[in-house]
Amino acid sequence: MTTPNAKRVRVGVLGTSWWTDSMYLPALSAHPNVDVVGLCGRNAATANALADEWGVPWVSVDSDAFIDPDRLDAVVVATSNDSHEPLTLTALDRGLHVLCEKPIATSAGAARLMAARASQTGATTLVPFTYRYMPSNQLLKRLIDDGFIGRPYHLNMRYFTGFARDGEYSWRFDTELAGSGVLGDLGSHWLHIARWLMGEVTAIGCISERFIKRADRPDASAYVRGEDSAQMTLRFESGAYGTLQVSAVCWEGTDFNQTHHLDLHGADGTLYAYNDWSTVQQVRGLRAGDAGPAALIEIPDDIWGGARRGRVHDTYRDVFRSGGAMVGDWIDAVLTGAPATPDLAEGARVQHLLELAAQSATTDGRLLDARA
Repeated sequence: MTTPNAKRVRVGVLGTSWWTDSMYLPALSAHPNVDVVGLCGRNAATANALADEWGVPWVSVDSDAFIDPDRLDAVVVATSNDSHEPLTLTALDRGLHVLCEKPIATSAGAARLMAARASQTGATTLVPFTYRYMPSNQLLKRLIDDGFIGRPYHLNMRYFTGFARDGEYSWRFDTELAGSGVLGDLGSHWLHIARWLMGEVTAIGCISERFIKRADRPDASAYVRGEDSAQMTLRFESGAYGTLQVSAVCWEGTDFNQTHHLDLHGADGTLYAYNDWSTVQQVRGLRAGDAGPAALIEIPDDIWGGARRGRVHDTYRDVFRSGGAMVGDWIDAVLTGAPATPDLAEGARVQHLLELAAQSATTDGRLLDARA
């Protein structure tokens, strides 16, 4: 992080959900060079209550008036997916830096427009693919880059959770608001991680399903239900392939009812990662020619960065709050003029893959050319 006597960044947050409360306000408030000067939400009572809790002096329900370059240097766009494009473009056009939630848009065309506008304006942007910052994934990246597996053969990633099981209406499964179902919500994370670890994707296929009968909108209007489970097949530029499964209809039985699994095989070795989002976050590895089972690979202290190691949620909190990862990195990039990553260009590339995956699912998994 930068030093407390550096220039300060005035940040406004668009969106007043639990995610703003649990991620953005804590992380921004922990940065020594940030002033969180405003909150904007559709519900005045909710916005005022959150502002009172965090000591934010300015509240608005008018997003256009809120995106004010005389009062702000940067904005966090943490609203529903359908609003990301207009809010981000407005902020960019007014000279502000932008952190925009993933998926960054509801279409690949909109995402490309956002990325192009960011490039034209020179704004510092970031898309919060949170899982890349977790210690076990940071270790995986280091091991792969250091040649632990050699030439990669195949990657298998599984994201199991259960928030779709109740069948209640949720904007996450309303394609008009979200763009898709779990593909955008969970699949965007996995596509980013897969590209980060393995390189560019040249082809993608997908099968998906709607297992749960989902309730109508509160106003009883019709909508297209998004998928609650999907499996993608990828071909990488290296010749390796991958399978990425994301499902929100699973019962995992852990505190958070969410588990992450990764298997990666290559010419020189094998890596396994498992996170139960309770007390286990580990990487195991095996060199080619060695007898199994795969041995635990300790996560180095420099990767932990002082984060607590007992409960996964404590690690998660520390990585983004006291550790300053992601949100802090974005602020530091705004202050120094250095590029931030993953930026809107990466968000647009992921959106392109998501759109192709959704198209493939309509043909029961036909592999589509993913080259730009």
